[in-house]
Amino acid sequence: TTERAVQREVEEETGIIIPDELIIPQSNNKKENQSAMKLIGVYSDPRRDNRRHIVSVAYALEFSPNVMTTKDGSSVPKAGDDAKEVIAVPLRDIGIKFKEDDWYADHLSILLDFKEQILDDGTLGQGLEDLNSQRKWELYGDVARSTCRKI
Repeated sequence: TTERAVQREVEEETGIIIPDELIIPQSNNKKENQSAMKLIGVYSDPRRDNRRHIVSVAYALEFSPNVMTTKDGSSVPKAGDDAKEVIAVPLRDIGIKFKEDDWYADHLSILLDFKEQILDDGTLGQGLEDLNSQRKWELYGDVARSTCRKI
């Protein structure tokens, strides 16, 4: 499943181990808060990656150190496999401080979609009108995507 692929990739890229019981396919997810992952959307526009046509299924992952551990037991994510580094980027800084060339291909679009899904009356210090101005930094403003309504 795509959820298992996320589980595997997160471990390879960051060392974070997501327990099997937290990998609940979205279609079987009876209680919204049981899954560690929430679907953000599916991104399939052929322009989104100049290497080849790639489809991405993007998930939001809630990292909770008391539930999720790392391979080395430190609960501190570390770069592995083909990741250069692991950094924490405040959500409010996506599209403001970190924009345009700070992200690969359409990753800014994916992150702004995520940001839009969790915005709740400006609780992140940003209104939706501010988010719309941040979208000017997207690779393609008209990128084709299928996104979820709310996380």
